[in-house]
Order: sequence, then structure tokens, then C-alpha cells
Amino acid sequence: MMFQRLSIRWRITLGSALIAALFFGGAAFAFYNQVANLLSTTAETLLQHDAAPMKADIESGATAMSAPGHAQLVAIVNPHGQLVESTLPDELLRRVVPAAPVPDEPRHVMADDDSYLVLTQRVAGASGEWVVISARNLEASALLLDRLIETLIVSAIALTLGFAIASWLLTRAALRPVNRMRQQANELSKSGSTATLNVPRARDELSALASTLNEFITAQQRAVARERQMVSDASHELRSPLAILQSQLELAHLSSGDAIALERSIADAERSLHRISAVATGLLDLAEVESGPSSATSTWAELVEEMGSAADRARLSGSRSGTVVEFEVGRPIGAEPVRFALATTRFGRLVDNLAANAVHAMASGGELRMSLEFRDSRLVLEVRDSGPGLPDEFIPVAFDRFTRPDDSRSANTGGSGLGLAIVKAIVLDAHGDVELMNRPGRGLIVRVSIPAIS
Repeated sequence: MMFQRLSIRWRITLGSALIAALFFGGAAFAFYNQVANLLSTTAETLLQHDAAPMKADIESGATAMSAPGHAQLVAIVNPHGQLVESTLPDELLRRVVPAAPVPDEPRHVMADDDSYLVLTQRVAGASGEWVVISARNLEASALLLDRLIETLIVSAIALTLGFAIASWLLTRAALRPVNRMRQQANELSKSGSTATLNVPRARDELSALASTLNEFITAQQRAVARERQMVSDASHELRSPLAILQSQLELAHLSSGDAIALERSIADAERSLHRISAVATGLLDLAEVESGPSSATSTWAELVEEMGSAADRARLSGSRSGTVVEFEVGRPIGAEPVRFALATTRFGRLVDNLAANAVHAMASGGELRMSLEFRDSRLVLEVRDSGPGLPDEFIPVAFDRFTRPDDSRSANTGGSGLGLAIVKAIVLDAHGDVELMNRPGRGLIVRVSIPAIS
């Protein structure tokens, strides 16, 4: 927990120092062992070298033994157990003679607080078996190893500290652009500016971070602007029907003595209330769709069933104006478990909105054809009507909120302007696309395409 509370700079520095300490400590330990093994091997080789001339004299039957060299520690015992030659210290001599351990096995012996490496060898001569003892004082090697340990410890600590300082400085330099971005973001937040962060020139992770943050900032600014526009549009759309409703209710009060006029005022108020309700319902539906990606999925069979229900609802709605509604489904997919990232309720809402727009466009009756098929691993829905179509200049903005063709802006005939916006939001959430196409003199086509996910 304490480590997590530290800044990134301290965490990187401490982590680097720990890794450096382990690395340099391990390297020092390995180097120390290598030197110690080298000294031990050298001492054993020197023991063999010191005893070699005496062993050669014994094996050749020479009457006189070679004298030990300078600083060589050697002792020779004849076959009768008599000490023939010795340069060993007295205390060491008492410890190794007449004891005779396993030949050719060096052993450590302590004498007068000194440590010796002793090698006892049995040599066959003409008069019997001789014993040649060679020894080496290990105090110099021990002193060398002690000095080596001190040097390695000091070096490892110095290198670790140097590595930690370098990590601190490098991390500080690496995080300096991050701190500048943070300060700039803080200033932009306080000032309410719509500017974006400065992207470093270097093509590195910080540049990618700045670009990603700018994309996020831009997306958030668009979302905020979209929400502000929605609130503004909603206020504009609701202001007129609310004012009309208030006037109609005031007229109803004034017409309290005239039953016919009162009934007409109440009917007008109901229509205004219905319009307000339609706008509120559309806004709630749009907010629900845009609240976040939906995890619900549907099978082809479920969507076909919902399509049939939507067609029945369209027939009921179009019966008042004499609109003929036809519905057809392409060939079945088969036994494959194909699914789509779309809930059946949302699919029904999508078809209902498209059908309602088509029926509304054909106020004096007409023909509405809806088809659903699976083509190229995609669900394709087409809604065709025989109405007047849409103005060409209106099609690019048809999916925007509260947009209606000029001839549909009347409070009496125009819708809420949210139907196609809801359709677009549902299709995008399902990773699909939707397009509008005019058929000159033959109405409008709306084509929805949604990819399968399995």
C-alpha cells in the first residue's frame, strides 16, 4: 500500500534500485565465488608442486632428498616413522604427524590461529612406504578475500546508488512532458477553453497519449455540444406546444358555459398534450439508446417474429388512412446459430419508427412494403413507401434530432423529429448502418444493414 501511494517517479526509482541491487549483488557474489575457487585450486596445485621433487627422489631411490624451496612448507617421514625433513611450524607439525589421513585429499588445519591447507601423500620407495606432507598458509588468501568482499560491497552500493540517481533523473526528464500536459489540461479546465493539448513532436508513447487524450477531449466536447443542442432543441420544441396548451386551457375556462366550445378546447388541449408526450417519450427513448452499448443479442428467428409483430402494428396504424402494409422475409438461414447485437425490443422500436414515418408521409393512403433478409452475413431491412419522398437537401440531416422537412413543421401534421434519430442510434449501437434513398415519383426507401456477430 505504501508503495502504491508513492509517485511514479519514486516507484520507478525504487524499483530500478532494487533490480540494480539484486543484479550487482548477484554479480559480486558470483565474482567472489569465482575468485575463492581460483585461490583454492591454485593452493591445491602448489601443494602438489611443493611435494613433487621429494616424491621423485623417493620413487627413484635417491640417497639424498631435495631440499624444500624458499617458503615451502614440507615434511618427510620415512618408512620407520622417523621425521627426515620438515619446514612445518612446530604446532602444525604436531597436528599432522604422525596422523596420516586419506592420501591426496587436502584438508584445513588450524595451528597458532593460522589456517593451513595440508596435503598428505604416501609414496612407495625402495625401502618401503614414505609419507610426504606439504602445506600452505591460507592467511594471505583469506586477507585477499576479505578485502575483495569489502571492495565488492562498496562497489555494489555505489553502482546501485548511481543507477538509482540515473533512474530518478531519466524518469524526471521522461515525465516532464506529462507534467506539462497535466498543467495545460488544468488550465484548459479552469478557463473552459475548447482547445486541445499540445502534441509532442517525438513519435513516442507520450505523443500517442496526447493524441488519444485530444480525441477523448474532442469526443467529450462533441457530446457536451450535442447535449446542449438537444436541451436547446427540446426547449424550443416544447415551448410552443406548452404555450398553446396553456392558451387552450385558458380558453376552456372561458368556455365553461359553452359545452361545444369547451369540448373543442379540451380536444385541442389533448392534441397538444399528445405532442408534448411524444417529444418527451422520444427524448427518453433516445437517451436510453445512447446511454451505452447494449449487451443484448437476438437470433434471426426472434427478429423475424418481432418483424411480424411490427408489421401488424403498422397495419393497424395505417388502416385509418387506407395504407396497405405488406411484409416479406427472405429464405431461412438454416440451423446455423446466427445472432445479432440487437435486442428484439429495440428492433421493434426501429421498425415501428420507420413504419410510422412512412404511414404519416402517405396521409391519403398508399402502399408500405417491408422486407427482411439475411445477405452476406448481414441482416438487411428495407422499408419502401409510395409517398412523396424527402427533399434531397433534407436527406443529409434527416437523422439529426428535431429535424423535419419544411412541409412537416406544422404542429398539427409534423412529428417530434426524433424518430429517425432513434433509428440511427439503434443501428449504430448494433454496429450497422442505415441509408435513405429517394425513388423519384415512387416514394422513399430506408435500408438498414446490421452485421451478424456469430
